[in-house]
Amino acid sequence: MVFSIRQFSNLPILKMALYHDGRYDFRALEEQMENTVITFAMKDEKTGIYKVANEAASIVLKYPCDMNAKKEYYIIYEFSEEDTNKPGIYIGEFKITFLNKSFQPINTLIVPIAEQLYIHVLDSFVKSDVTYI
Repeated sequence: MVFSIRQFSNLPILKMALYHDGRYDFRALEEQMENTVITFAMKDEKTGIYKVANEAASIVLKYPCDMNAKKEYYIIYEFSEEDTNKPGIYIGEFKITFLNKSFQPINTLIVPIAEQLYIHVLDSFVKSDVTYI
């Protein structure tokens, strides 16, 4: 999977679908989503140095207003300008830590599973420090 964003930009938001692949009980996964900690990490492909390490990410319903729709989820991360200040190719991962009722970690899921998430921070010639009033 490839995601592209411009240097010094904080949009678009990185959005990745959590999908049911048939190997696991998705209903059990949905019940465990109530107590989770979701983080995002991004490291430089060439150097292996982390640009973003364990920053907070979140999870949202794909169709939040439709009560009859099948429940599907997106994991999202909102970039800061500091996250995208250096152009290059990065590898991204989301880490979902499932917690028990006493908020102790019980399971960890690292996604994406099937393929790498490549984040391309594209060079930009626009950098403005203008403040708007």
